[in-house]
Amino acid sequence: MNRWLSSYVFIFVAFSLAMGNFFYAYQQRYFLRFIPLPIELSDIVNRGNWLLPSHQDAVPMGNLELPNSDLTTEIGLRKALNFIQEFSPTNNVSGLPTYEAITFDKWVKEIQTKPFFCTDATQLFILTAWKQGLVAREWHLLPPHWPPGQGHSVAEFYNPKLDRWQLVDAQHAAIIRKPDNKIIDMVGLLNAFIDGQETDIRVDYGPYKKSMLNGLRGPSVETYLFENKLLHTPVLQLRQATWLASVSKKLGLSGHFVIGYPIIVKRWTHDDRVMLSKLALIIAIFLLLISIVASLLLARNHLRSGGRRKR
Repeated sequence: MNRWLSSYVFIFVAFSLAMGNFFYAYQQRYFLRFIPLPIELSDIVNRGNWLLPSHQDAVPMGNLELPNSDLTTEIGLRKALNFIQEFSPTNNVSGLPTYEAITFDKWVKEIQTKPFFCTDATQLFILTAWKQGLVAREWHLLPPHWPPGQGHSVAEFYNPKLDRWQLVDAQHAAIIRKPDNKIIDMVGLLNAFIDGQETDIRVDYGPYKKSMLNGLRGPSVETYLFENKLLHTPVLQLRQATWLASVSKKLGLSGHFVIGYPIIVKRWTHDDRVMLSKLALIIAIFLLLISIVASLLLARNHLRSGGRRKR
């Protein structure tokens, strides 16, 4: 009798723990969909495939007049960044944009009358790229463990003429360049950073160099990237806010399962829930399988013992 009771208790505990871990994984499913990549495998985010996409298609939730200057050319890219810079004021303003009850139209009005945040500038650039049929995405550069409201946002777009990703900081009207003056991608920038070659990276502010270095839009790009060491905790964000853009639906699915990649540059500095949510799911599946197998074995033993009593 004690053996049967112990078996029932074991199955109950295993099943309960499995459900608890399933519940946690469900509650933290947003973090479950971030797939960490070590810096050595970070080039995956540039290539992309059906399992690990490099971007996510979306449709803007409103209309906005944006420049048609060709981003795939140096002249067009500079014109677009200058347009975004002039879109949001820096003088004679009161307050910063508010995101309460935000909609696409309200957002446009807010950033036209108040100095935009880095995420706003990135979103403007992404919308500009989408308008031209180009692929674009956002990188969040964060302090360790992702404290809310801190860090910096930059944008990347895929240039089909050059067959490579190109990195810009739209808030600062900046193009990030290699020593040979070619536009770098984020993976290249991260590798330069960990190799101690950040001084070789050029930040091209165009006509805004003096004003940006004097703090027109807050800290400079160099301060964010190198002095504050935000490149230690980069996160590629594939999914834009739902008020900004809706994910295009393919095969009846609302976008891809993967929504971002935390890149592990030197050690784990990202939100622990990214790993804990995955660990909880693995443990839940393992415990559920154990409880099912134990239940089947217990049922079989019951049947066998019942058969022996009949004989």
